[in-house]
Amino acid sequence: MQGNEKKGVNNPLSEKKLKLEFRTIKIFNTLAFKLIISLFILFLIIFSVITYVNIQKNKEHIMDIVEKNIIRTGDIIKRSTHYSMLLNRREDVHQIIKTIGNEPEVERINVYNKQGIISFSDDSLLLNKKVDMTSAECSPCHSIENPKLYLKIEERTRIFTNNNGDKVIGLIIPIENEPNCSNAVCHAHPEEQKLLGVIDVQMSLKSVENKIEQNKKTQIINSVIVALVISLFSGIFVWIMVHLKVRELINGTKEIAKGNYDFRINLKSKDELGELSHHFNNMTAHLQKALNEIKSLNENLNLKIKEKTEQLKSIYNHVNQIEKIASLGKLSATVAHELNNPLEGILTYSKLILKKLKNNLNEEDKSKIINYLELIAFEADRCGNIVKNLLLFSRAGETNFLPNDLISIIERSLMLINHHLQLNNIKLEKNLCCNYLEMECDKNQIQQAILAILINAVEAMPEGGKLSIKVYCLESLVYIVITDTGIGIPKENLDKIFEPFFTTKQGAKGTGLGLSVVYGIVKQHHGKITVESELNKGTQVTLIFPKKILSEMG
Repeated sequence: MQGNEKKGVNNPLSEKKLKLEFRTIKIFNTLAFKLIISLFILFLIIFSVITYVNIQKNKEHIMDIVEKNIIRTGDIIKRSTHYSMLLNRREDVHQIIKTIGNEPEVERINVYNKQGIISFSDDSLLLNKKVDMTSAECSPCHSIENPKLYLKIEERTRIFTNNNGDKVIGLIIPIENEPNCSNAVCHAHPEEQKLLGVIDVQMSLKSVENKIEQNKKTQIINSVIVALVISLFSGIFVWIMVHLKVRELINGTKEIAKGNYDFRINLKSKDELGELSHHFNNMTAHLQKALNEIKSLNENLNLKIKEKTEQLKSIYNHVNQIEKIASLGKLSATVAHELNNPLEGILTYSKLILKKLKNNLNEEDKSKIINYLELIAFEADRCGNIVKNLLLFSRAGETNFLPNDLISIIERSLMLINHHLQLNNIKLEKNLCCNYLEMECDKNQIQQAILAILINAVEAMPEGGKLSIKVYCLESLVYIVITDTGIGIPKENLDKIFEPFFTTKQGAKGTGLGLSVVYGIVKQHHGKITVESELNKGTQVTLIFPKKILSEMG
């Protein structure tokens, strides 16, 4: 159950954590946050430089005080022992040096004579010991080649590290040969001897170093605190004066993007952001006005389009009705004309037969009556064909699609026109792809279409010629190509041959419905018909049918 709860149920704590992380990421990406961080880094750098300079200045100041203190201490030692040395009271000098040497900051006090022997010291163990003239205490004055007598303060001061690892500052104080010393009875020195010895005062810098280090830490902490405080107040200022205003501008752009053109940014400040918000509100107002105008224009345009559409629809219906009436009138006139000719012949010859029947008949009259009756039968049959073709053209008949042998249909059609081929001296060429080709079709309609095309081909070759028929399959399509070497069709008439009642035959040989009926049959079988022709060279008609009439095609 616990596992299912972890997988199937969202943990509120996890969602809160994700939201918090998302908000944190958004805050990190804000301009205000980047500006605050930049200011903090800038302030940190500035205060770091200032702190470093102050620490160095403070260190120099403290060391300057230390140097002055050690100089003052050296003068005190020199002045305190001056009188006792003149009287050669060595014990008094020793006590004075030892007393001063016990001071907390005093590390060591040694008094060296001319030969480098320690005459007095706060450490009795060092008395009468001789030091190397090249040591740190003696080398400033006693270089081997050129001993110095008078040195500057900075030349007489040295800083070094003692055995405990603490820093110590040392000062060498020269003891000059005064007239009181050279004239004294106890220990007279030659007048030409300028320097009697030196006092080496050493003071510990441990407390000074601690103070400097403490002062350094204090200044660094103070600098960091000041930088943080200034950055905090700067951040608050930036957040209030920049971030909140920018966020208001962003919210304004989002509202405009949503389509809320009534939204206005409420910034009363007179700075650049306030000016930007003012222009933004003006832009929004102009945009809203423009959109309202466009909306009004669109509404008016839609109304006008609707009105014009209704007008065009009315006009189209009216024109369509006129075309229907015109087509009906043309059809009626054509049918009347086509039926009037054979009916007039039937009426005329019927009257002649009646007249002949009223008189006595001889053999010659009988022969004429037989001819008249044959003409009447022919003309009546022609009227029937016209009506039948009209029915086929209007698709009044039913279509019966069944699997049939196309080769048998073509052979039967060729057999029906065989006597026409012989009478007109026409040679037949057959190129059938197979002996049996199954195709889903209405065999009577396919036969009628092929017969119509074959008869047209025969009538186009009154002087004889060659008629060829080719059948082949390509993928799921069946191709029937019928070619003649007849008189051909003019190019200007090729696009009219499938129109109802259009014919190029002279006299009463054609009704103009044959190819129209063929076109209708081909379309009913979801096929395609193409005609290519050239005057005095012949015509080629291609019928293309699918092998199977699919249900969705029907």
